[in-house]
Amino acid sequence: MEERFDFNRMGKRMPYTAPEGFLTEIEKNVWEIVKSEVMPKSKHNYRLLYTVLGGVIAASVAILIVFSLISDSPATSDFAKIEQAFSDLSSMDQAYLLTVFQNDLFINE
Repeated sequence: MEERFDFNRMGKRMPYTAPEGFLTEIEKNVWEIVKSEVMPKSKHNYRLLYTVLGGVIAASVAILIVFSLISDSPATSDFAKIEQAFSDLSSMDQAYLLTVFQNDLFINE
């Protein structure tokens, strides 16, 4: 009962059979599937494009409205107020302010 199994007696034959060209066809099918998954699809996502473009247009309009409301030209009215205050000064005070501003180190740099 002590019979040992010998692999050398078994031989080198395949335990299964496959039709001719079976592996070649499997390889071809796998490459077709991989190629269809890797290649980009030609469909365009117009919904996303329209959403992004609409958002950009809305943001542009909002920025234009905000800047048009901000720049109601208060700077010109402020400058006009400064000119009015300067003209209300006496000629000696005006001359003094002009000499102070002409000799200012930080303005002249």
